[in-house]
Amino acid sequence: MSKVFDLFIIGGGINGAGIARDAAGRGLSVCLADKGEIGGATSSWSTKLIHGGLRYLENYEFKLVRESLKEREIVYKIARHISKPIPFIIPHTDKIRSAWLIKFGLLLYDNLGGKTRIPKSKTLDLNKKFPNILKEKYKTGFQYYDIQIDDKKLTKLNAKDAKRNNAKILEYNKVKKAEIINNEWVISLQNKKKIKSKVLINASGPWINETLHKSIKIKSKNKIRLVKGSHIITKKLYKEDVAFTFQNTDKRIIFVIPYKKKFSLIGTTEVEVKSPENTVISKQETQYLIRSVNNYLKKQISKKDIVDTYSGIRPLIEDFKEASKVTRDYVFDLNIVKKLPLLNIYGGKLTTYRKLSEKVLIDLKAFLPKTKKGPWTDKKKLF
Repeated sequence: MSKVFDLFIIGGGINGAGIARDAAGRGLSVCLADKGEIGGATSSWSTKLIHGGLRYLENYEFKLVRESLKEREIVYKIARHISKPIPFIIPHTDKIRSAWLIKFGLLLYDNLGGKTRIPKSKTLDLNKKFPNILKEKYKTGFQYYDIQIDDKKLTKLNAKDAKRNNAKILEYNKVKKAEIINNEWVISLQNKKKIKSKVLINASGPWINETLHKSIKIKSKNKIRLVKGSHIITKKLYKEDVAFTFQNTDKRIIFVIPYKKKFSLIGTTEVEVKSPENTVISKQETQYLIRSVNNYLKKQISKKDIVDTYSGIRPLIEDFKEASKVTRDYVFDLNIVKKLPLLNIYGGKLTTYRKLSEKVLIDLKAFLPKTKKGPWTDKKKLF
């Protein structure tokens, strides 16, 4: 137990792995522990997209969309082998959003992030372009592009690069207790080993407040809302390599995305839950997704067409809005406990993990004098 790490990270999701990679690449000594597999929970239960968040524009989150679009470009550059641009089609319906509103939103989406290699949006004649997929009443559509990615692989590649830079990565090793002894964080692990660190980062995703209360014994200043996003997987619904963004009458949207060549991925729902362990899709969520798809596609689906399902729990900062309007931006809660830093990371999304990691090291700069270099992860490819 003699070595004292610069950073100890609780949680091996995309945020934890991203921070470990960035910090280790700057010459800092890093240890990360996760109670399960790296990228095995929320970070592998996403919609598999690196995207700007087109629908966040309706909530006036222009800063988040701009940052997300810039990060979309960077992540595509550094993880090209596990990602690809994919066209999304929004079939237009007057009952939900007007054509001019969608066009204006897409104009912003095309330009907010600056220069990009991703194709720009355009208007389509759906009856000509996709006569065999959509119902005939959907005549006009709008096409834009986002990036499809292997989310779990992205997390693992970040952890792998952190290990290349001498980070210690511990899987299946829950943090039982973190306390301050002799002016150092002392972290007790499930395997009964103890690790010392100067800085403690709580990046445990939906378990963040549970970790804070039970393992670190500190009361959280931030209330979170746990929102379950569920997906269903069916056999491939159409041959074309194109995704669809379907609008629902409740103003929410769902995606239908080609998945692993033989399947279609349909999601996501937004249902509030009390526990981060509640990852089973409900009957109501299943019916919601089926109904949404059947409103648009000629090929009707039913429960018997589902070959698999999965759900992910997202921790969102409570701001007492309906779930779809709660911000997906991240919030840092930096505490100084007996002169030692504890950083809790709330929220965030797959797309902005790399920028989040950079900002963590900016905020902790005063506590990490051994840092040898500045930002670097936007240039070095993951492999």
